[in-house]
Amino acid sequence: MSRTDLSEIEYFRHIEHLARAIVDAAGGEGWLTLTGVSGETTPLQRAVIETARHLRHYHFDGDGCLDGELPPMKLAGVVILRPHAVPVDMQESYTEICARLDIEARPEGWAIWNTWAGDGQPISIVLVDAGGTEGLLMNWARGIEVYPVTPLPAQVVLTRQGWLTPMTLSPASARRLGATRPTGRTLPVNPGSSGGSTPSEAG
Repeated sequence: MSRTDLSEIEYFRHIEHLARAIVDAAGGEGWLTLTGVSGETTPLQRAVIETARHLRHYHFDGDGCLDGELPPMKLAGVVILRPHAVPVDMQESYTEICARLDIEARPEGWAIWNTWAGDGQPISIVLVDAGGTEGLLMNWARGIEVYPVTPLPAQVVLTRQGWLTPMTLSPASARRLGATRPTGRTLPVNPGSSGGSTPSEAG
């Protein structure tokens, strides 16, 4: 189908896709910011920043729109644990997983963010806010690459060494593995390893 054959809705979606590609490329170069523009910013950069500010995404608690001063956190992936909803490839029950992680099997469930420590080692962060993480997953499922802001210490229940897997991969991790969309796969800790490690208590 040529560009002239696109319906109006298809055309808008195509333009939005191109705009996201431009914004993602700017973010990869390290100069994209949504909270302030310096005097050294070029007209082209200003236009890209303005585009990024107006691109729609599904808002969620901790998406950075109201906390512009907090830095975003790059994630390898996330896991949501609930009493009646655990990742399909996990053999344990919700109660057993919570016992292994040494956290309470509370009815509200938990969100686990798999990320990296300052020295590059994989860690998993246990958070109380599963709802905000579900909003993050809504964006990822629609091909929208957003990341949450770094959580405040009061929001973190536990930090453990290693990643909890299987996880839903972040868009960056999905690209690394050649997937077109974030998916529930195990991401190697590094290109030479065979899989994510099982969390153990950080010491």
